[in-house]
Amino acid sequence: MQIDHNILIAYGGVSKRVSKGSFIFMEGDTPRFFFQLVEGEVKMFSTNIEGKEFIQGVFTGGNSFGEPPLLASKCYPSTAQASADSVIVKISKDKFINILQDYPSTALSLLQTFARRLYNKATSTKILIGRTPEEKILGFFNKVRSADCNEKILMPYTRQEIADYTNLRVETVIRALLKMHEEGKVFIKDHKVYC
Repeated sequence: MQIDHNILIAYGGVSKRVSKGSFIFMEGDTPRFFFQLVEGEVKMFSTNIEGKEFIQGVFTGGNSFGEPPLLASKCYPSTAQASADSVIVKISKDKFINILQDYPSTALSLLQTFARRLYNKATSTKILIGRTPEEKILGFFNKVRSADCNEKILMPYTRQEIADYTNLRVETVIRALLKMHEEGKVFIKDHKVYC
């Protein structure tokens, strides 16, 4: 969801530059602000007790993130970290609520954004419940592909990122991709994966 930058500033929003690797909020923190990316990239992830990350989502310029716990008055269930140098606008919860009340179309847009995200979460569970690493990886690739065409497209993810999205170890991803390449399910050229 994107709220007009001028509205955010008029209601007291503040733009802030954050460096790659900076944390915007941590799992367990109490939400106090609405966040919207002006430029850059933020990943939200959960970490297990072994320190393994599971990426919940990646947000780019124009996207907002972290709204459900803010609106539900619950602690953040995941961590948000800048994965590139970014500019973020933040605004207090009460002023964000005022925007939603004063601009009903913005509230509807937020509701539509939540619906899309819930739908994507539901389809993402197929990735996690895949029985084999190959099924999980293909499920992830199918989710990434926006077009349903026969042409193979470059998957813009590293092996580590694929592992983080599918909850697999990077070594398992490497072995599975090689097997999938041998079976013709993916094409690997110059260490790049096409599906």
